[in-house]
Amino acid sequence: MSEDPFELLNSMTQQALPKIASKVSGPVKVFQFTGEGYEPFYVEVGGGTVKLTKGTHKSPTATIQVNKDNLLKMIKGQLDAMQAYFSGAIKVMGNIMDAASLIDIINTARRS
Repeated sequence: MSEDPFELLNSMTQQALPKIASKVSGPVKVFQFTGEGYEPFYVEVGGGTVKLTKGTHKSPTATIQVNKDNLLKMIKGQLDAMQAYFSGAIKVMGNIMDAASLIDIINTARRS
């Protein structure tokens, strides 16, 4: 399993796309990930697809600030995202409800 959050999340969502297609069928939302230990990247979710791109998006729906260790734990299901948010390990700027929907997509992808 990759220790690069971008690669891990990308391979996991692409493999699970048939299972998560209904969750990503709405309008496109952009989630920017930033934090210590990895290159910033963003996830575009919507229109029936999930696309990851390295870099910074000019107007994301939400920006999620989390360090590499906690992001990897969250992707792997070893860290509950909501608990991490309330403890301050994850910070969300922008639409928190949309960010919660991204966590649901990640959790479904991991289980597939």
